Amino acid sequence: MAATLPSRSSEHHFSISNIISKFRSKKGTSNKKSDAQPSREILQETRLPLKPAPLPLVLPEHQQTLSALGWTTVTFPESSPSQSEATNHEHQAPAPGPHPLQAAYQQLFAASQAFFNQPDKEKQRWKHKLKSEEGWSKIPGEKEFITLRTLEYCPEVLRGPAKRYWDLIGQHCSNTLGRISTSLGLLDGEDEGLRQFVGPCGALQASDKEKTATMLRLFRYEGWEAKVVAEPHADLGLLSVVVGDVPGLEVWDGANWFEVEKVVENSGRKGATMLAGRQLERLSNGRYPAGGHRVVAYGSPEPPPNPAISTSQASAAFPNPAPSTDDKRYRFSIVFVLRAHEPLIINSDSFETEVTGKWLEPMNGITAGRFYEKIRGQHFNINIDMDEREKQRNKLNNVKGRKKQDWEGKEGKVASSG
Repeated sequence: MAATLPSRSSEHHFSISNIISKFRSKKGTSNKKSDAQPSREILQETRLPLKPAPLPLVLPEHQQTLSALGWTTVTFPESSPSQSEATNHEHQAPAPGPHPLQAAYQQLFAASQAFFNQPDKEKQRWKHKLKSEEGWSKIPGEKEFITLRTLEYCPEVLRGPAKRYWDLIGQHCSNTLGRISTSLGLLDGEDEGLRQFVGPCGALQASDKEKTATMLRLFRYEGWEAKVVAEPHADLGLLSVVVGDVPGLEVWDGANWFEVEKVVENSGRKGATMLAGRQLERLSNGRYPAGGHRVVAYGSPEPPPNPAISTSQASAAFPNPAPSTDDKRYRFSIVFVLRAHEPLIINSDSFETEVTGKWLEPMNGITAGRFYEKIRGQHFNINIDMDEREKQRNKLNNVKGRKKQDWEGKEGKVASSG
């Protein structure tokens, strides 16, 4: 059941970089340390700061949000020069095309729309076979989505674009984990530090025999009215990358929900949002917190009541006019969720540095697969039907001693995206 989107008392009129200073100020003026967790507070105070390690495709002013808040923006280089640059450099070579990742997700969006536009009876051929973890699912009035794990169980229209995007974004996430490892004082080789957990997960495998824990999920959210269509949650893996065709993703900025996709769109840039998951939070000993986020529908934009603006001008400014009763507006999104390769053995002792500190709850000799199952057992899945979701929610809310997050709303206390 989608919740109604509450009206905002004030809109965000600040850049992403301003969030960090506000977040730091809030921490600096917080109440006394809790007596309940003195050892954890001491641990935080004695650790060295993160080492400099710029994240790839992240603007300098956005570098610190991933470690501070669990999310950041992935910004693609400009694909064409500005008008002034074109005037001053008429004889220069043409500007390069879009970034390979950008071109790949644009192709995947087109394929995704082609898939979802088919009748439901056609999509039923790809009905989920592992609950919401593989195949096509639909939650009427809220969303439908298809989860891809291998090429073997993948519609033909999605195969090429999905393979191209997965392989590119998988490599980008691996490179990012290398930089994160460096920031934590760990080695950053492909078989070292945090990158060792990528392995075959970085590429879309051909058959079910080669299936990894990682997944690519394509969404089509429905509805014109303003509402929350995916309640507050955090992903369970290492890193997630989200791209939307229209703004809808919001992230927790330490005090409020921040309209990250709107801000990026209004800046005139193209990009994606990267989120830290609960596996990364744990493997970094809390230095990279899991990023709280939700998805909302903002409603239909209405043309301004200005008689001086012609109908054609209004249509150009507001390309999504109010629909007829039979029309629906959709938000398409692509979500890549990188999870730690399940057979690998975790030894938290090997991750202890002056930056990560000592683990209060060490993990030694546990497989990444078992590690994931323990995390999943503490959260309900927002991408299952509403009745089952409610059962999971009620069961987990009865468990005592669960740690609460600031961003976890009344309806999303222990939610995850599966």
